[in-house]
Amino acid sequence: MSELRVEGDALRARFWLENAPPPKPWFQLYLEGVSAGAWTEKAIRVYAGPGNVIVDPKAFRLGFDGHNMATSFAGFDFANGLSLVQNSDAIPDRLEVTPEARVYSLVTPHPQTLEFYPAANVFAAVKRLRENDIRVASKGVAKLAGRFTFDLWSGLYAQSAADLERAAEYGIADALVVWHRWQRWGYDYRLPDIYPPNPEYGTLEEFRQLVAACRRHGTLFAPHDNYIDFYPDFEGFGYDSIVFRQNGSPYKAWFNYGREAQSYRARPDRLMPYVERNLRLIKDGFAPTAYFIDVWSSASPYDYWTSDGSFVDRSATQRVWGGAFAWIRDFLGGDAPQISEAGHDKLIGWLDGADAQQLRVDLEAKEFTWKIQCADSERIPWIDAAWHDKFILHGAGYEGRYQGGLDRAGHGEYSDDYLSTEVLSGRPAMVPQAFNRDVVRVHWLLNDAMRALALDRIASVEFAGGDIHRQHVKWESGADVWVNRGAGAWTVEGHTLPRYGFYVRAGKVEAAVELNGGRRVEWSRSPARRYENDRLTADGKVMELPRP
Repeated sequence: MSELRVEGDALRARFWLENAPPPKPWFQLYLEGVSAGAWTEKAIRVYAGPGNVIVDPKAFRLGFDGHNMATSFAGFDFANGLSLVQNSDAIPDRLEVTPEARVYSLVTPHPQTLEFYPAANVFAAVKRLRENDIRVASKGVAKLAGRFTFDLWSGLYAQSAADLERAAEYGIADALVVWHRWQRWGYDYRLPDIYPPNPEYGTLEEFRQLVAACRRHGTLFAPHDNYIDFYPDFEGFGYDSIVFRQNGSPYKAWFNYGREAQSYRARPDRLMPYVERNLRLIKDGFAPTAYFIDVWSSASPYDYWTSDGSFVDRSATQRVWGGAFAWIRDFLGGDAPQISEAGHDKLIGWLDGADAQQLRVDLEAKEFTWKIQCADSERIPWIDAAWHDKFILHGAGYEGRYQGGLDRAGHGEYSDDYLSTEVLSGRPAMVPQAFNRDVVRVHWLLNDAMRALALDRIASVEFAGGDIHRQHVKWESGADVWVNRGAGAWTVEGHTLPRYGFYVRAGKVEAAVELNGGRRVEWSRSPARRYENDRLTADGKVMELPRP
């Protein structure tokens, strides 16, 4: 069945099944995919994901997950000058683009409403979608917003505690630590058995001191957990704890090459006993102030079959994952922020935030990229244009994934390329070490500006002169951000921005990477701090930061 109606500023099309036959073992009748038909015009630009605009693309499919589509809406600029945003209230499978057939559409299974928002530009349409969204931000959002992020994948517990203490001496306290490798049997192995901390990196007491060092300075501490991959050697493994394919075979998940261990996709409705067991051990053991669960906002909530042939649709998975985040936040207390990987938008209202995995478009690269052939592309503030005040994304991606095969010096987490992408969306900076010179300079350069934009909302995004590589972002508070990701210099408001340069003005807070006398400089100013660095001293050596 279907129903088409115009409501206010959108066209809404509702689809559902009636009089379906009753389910049988290994059989369920449901809508497998609903999409819009062909348009009368060709789309010259497509907008999607954590944030990419794609110019004149060839045919492609982009699956719904935190690394790819990420948003349940996509935008299109058509050749006749009209722009449109299409949104699904259900969980999509993918975005499908076939220019030869003029097909540009989400493809979504199960009962759903598709919404179409026409506008003069796609960002105006995103604002209208945002105003119609009735979800309320989850309780940890305000506590997480604006926090500088240490995303730590290695280190001994005691040495890292000392490094974080030193970082606090330099003023880095309004922060979040995500600690990834600590699980008792090693990373991604024997899950969901994870407690106590792995003795390879130190003692339990040293781990407690690491958490205490964060707590002492008001820094949130989030250990890494995982409930999407179950390994056959965990205590309590059985076929009733994993999901199946429709052909009756167990659903294989991550293969741990280092341990030669095959995991299986966890059955959502059997998760909570393991979550509750682990969280009681963890709270009693070291009492974290935040929590990171891997994959749940990277992978799409999935349909699945049980060992007895029953079908469960993805909305049930969504509710279980969201409910687990809400339970953990309440169990830990203090509105402990809940964080995950990558960050699709179908857990808003339960999940507080995620590390943003904003991949670039590159057909030829072998690494993490969108493999799409197109005339041009650029990173843009897309997911944040809708949900910046409801869902806190930090950073722009794990370093190797962001680089996508490019060099670390020019495109890693301390590069101007990476910093400019964070600035575009007003996201807190993310760094991969607990302390070094770059950690301090990135904090001094960006933290006050990104804190000023925390919980603000994007008012508009403009491509200066129609150039997608020169972007001006206006915020509802009155803040302005200019970012130049193009090859040539761009002068705005008296500031000359080189490639990956930016200028932020948010009330009394300013920050920039710009050209001064032909040399690249970085600086920030706020009521609390003044920082300047011309990157090089007169003899060409790297400047040393002063002691605080």
